[in-house]
Amino acid sequence: MNIKRKRVIVLVNAWSRIVRENIVSREQAVKILQTCYEELGVEPIRGSSLTPDLYDKDMASLYIIGKWGLGIDRELSREILEKLFDIEIKIEKIIEYIQNVSSYEELCSKDSELCKSIDDKLVARVLRFLFTLYYFGFIDRQYFIQLMKKIYNVLKPMEETIRRFTKFIIAYEVGKKISENEIKTKIDINMTKNAIALDFGIPNALPSIKYIVEVTKHFFEIPQNLINSLKSGNK
Repeated sequence: MNIKRKRVIVLVNAWSRIVRENIVSREQAVKILQTCYEELGVEPIRGSSLTPDLYDKDMASLYIIGKWGLGIDRELSREILEKLFDIEIKIEKIIEYIQNVSSYEELCSKDSELCKSIDDKLVARVLRFLFTLYYFGFIDRQYFIQLMKKIYNVLKPMEETIRRFTKFIIAYEVGKKISENEIKTKIDINMTKNAIALDFGIPNALPSIKYIVEVTKHFFEIPQNLINSLKSGNK
């Protein structure tokens, strides 16, 4: 069973418990989510580092699988959804606004209070939300890239955060090709990451080979000998 399939099972299991136990607290939902991951021996979506709020961040995965995959949003009341997923619902609102504006100033003119709440931490969650939609197949690659470009163009005050997250996305895309046996050497990696970076069009977002390998391990089953050969002598 591949890692993505395990993650889907975890999220479906978590939803089953949340509905069965009538959970209405985000804190309780996060604990259930963490338990379900630990029971199946898999981690949530993440980059190369393990952050303390990882399972709270992965509530985005739970929300997305519940809404787009299971249709649970049609069964639970709006009040309960807002208690469990206040951050994710806010993120959806931000994404909707961004798609319909051409600048940061225009975004702020539409909703000044929402604009005041947008910082680097929240933008990182917005990007994670979009990546999660892409990762689980609810949006295609072309649309995902289009949204990334739009976010980069609109949220100029947070462009460093967007650039860092783009490095993660490029690392994931390269890792996917490694897992599909399309990449076998460091030269292949360098050529591929440059080509993918051109697709996104966000400058200075090239990940190192070491970072690519670290990200790849969290998404795909890669032989250890290949990992070792790609990591050796690289920064």
